[in-house]
Amino acid sequence: MALQKFRARTVSAMLALAVMGGGAAIAQGTEAAPAAIAPMTDAEATQFVAANKKVTEVANKMTLELQAAKSEDEAAAVQAKAEQQITAAIQKEGITPKRYTEIIQLAETDEATLARLRAKFGS
Repeated sequence: MALQKFRARTVSAMLALAVMGGGAAIAQGTEAAPAAIAPMTDAEATQFVAANKKVTEVANKMTLELQAAKSEDEAAAVQAKAEQQITAAIQKEGITPKRYTEIIQLAETDEATLARLRAKFGS
């Protein structure tokens, strides 16, 4: 039972890292973007979409590995591997994990950012 709870928490964390699986789950918001986060450039939008697609692939693969884990230690190792691969996938697209997260935050609070990302995901 404890392993099932650990798996559930880990899958949730990995899915949160995968962030929005292809953009479909980007939360809509009507508030203005936080002042501390710089607006997203067109180049960053392209980088974000490419990174998000790779992050989703990694998360899906790691979710399957996690479900096959036989112990909490094995599940923790899968989660650590997933975090490393997700970070690498984001960086490979020329964006930092911090900026990736900031863009998610912008999309959650700024409809213009959300619309731009949706358009990029659709193309």
